[in-house]
Amino acid sequence: MEWIRQIVRLVVVVLLQVLLFDHLQIAGWGLPMVYVLFLMNLPVQVPRWAEMLIGAIVGLVFDVWHSSLGVNMAACVAFCYLRPILLGNLIQDLERVKGEVCSASIGRIEYVKCMSILTVVHHLLVFSLESWSWHNWWIVLLQTLISSVLTILIIMGYDIFKQ
Repeated sequence: MEWIRQIVRLVVVVLLQVLLFDHLQIAGWGLPMVYVLFLMNLPVQVPRWAEMLIGAIVGLVFDVWHSSLGVNMAACVAFCYLRPILLGNLIQDLERVKGEVCSASIGRIEYVKCMSILTVVHHLLVFSLESWSWHNWWIVLLQTLISSVLTILIIMGYDIFKQ
């Protein structure tokens, strides 16, 4: 039953990203990528190999949609690789967390820290792989900063609304 719920969540997040958030660019600099919310909220009990496979599939879906040649896939796999490490370092008793990771299960401050770090890493990878060069490094950093702030604000707004 839990897998069906996760699949429905993934479909909803994909549709929201494709139909709504992909059209909310701010002057071409900021693009909220809220699909990382799905990856962040995966249950802690998901095996690491399955988490990285899920990240690869999610990234592949957006690579196919955006014709981006593995950029999102690489960023999502990195996100899923770093998530358990970061959660383990930020949360003292991770074993008590049951179900999905959210501010209610791990604490608002830890959730914001973890989500912010992972979002910035994800976005930095996406924009640096898209540009394929550090020649215009300031553009990559500006896009990363603006997109990360937008994404984090939308996700935190959703989290507050959900509670």
